[in-house]
Amino acid sequence: MTDSDFVFKDGAFECPKECPFLGQRTFLPDTLPFYCNKYETFLGQSRIDCPLKCARCRGVKRDLVQEGMAFISAYTGEKAKMILETQQMFLKMSPTYQRLFVDFVAKTGTQITLSEGKQATPEALLDAVLLAWKQRSDVVGSPESREFKTVLDQVSSDFPLMARETQTLLMNLFMVMDNSEKEMLKHVLQNARQVESFLENFSKQPQDRDLLRNMRALLYDYDRHEKAYQQEVQRQQIREAQLRDLRMQQMRDKEYQR
Repeated sequence: MTDSDFVFKDGAFECPKECPFLGQRTFLPDTLPFYCNKYETFLGQSRIDCPLKCARCRGVKRDLVQEGMAFISAYTGEKAKMILETQQMFLKMSPTYQRLFVDFVAKTGTQITLSEGKQATPEALLDAVLLAWKQRSDVVGSPESREFKTVLDQVSSDFPLMARETQTLLMNLFMVMDNSEKEMLKHVLQNARQVESFLENFSKQPQDRDLLRNMRALLYDYDRHEKAYQQEVQRQQIREAQLRDLRMQQMRDKEYQR
């Protein structure tokens, strides 16, 4: 069995470009580029670089081997150089470990390849899967990620109609932002005056390769508005304090004149 056995013969397997559930995750490093928001899974790819429908979308039983081969075909960047070698080792893995590989990639989109300098064996590929799983667990389970998950949980309780895909997307974006941007995102989500407007504007952003850049622009815009608002509040407080002082002085002057 070789890679050629997994060529999809017609467009029935491919996601239509206009599908409203098709999103890109190109802003995430070493991650498969396409994601299905309806079935919450990363997608494999055909030989003509088109994302492929998942088994649930097609209404068929999962074929783990076919799914794994399609995932590996979707690798990008430096990982794309390892597609053939990774597919060959994937085909030699036992069904149990193939399922482990496929389930993990479907959930995280991680582009798993053989570690540099290691001999190409199915055992080496399994080691790479386990290492990727541990690294993912360390990130998701970090105090920073747990804190942000708490923020998202609170927002979802305040806005029950917020889609799961929005929560997942915000978490994905949070994980690739710098520290100042993370603080801005947490602040706007915890700001009762801004959060509803922000979520509405965020939902209008296309899920394409510019999503991270557009998200940053949106955050900086809200941050500027918040700083302007706080400055105006501070000016108003100063004016009110000055008026109070003036009234007090006037009252003291009247008392003195008596």
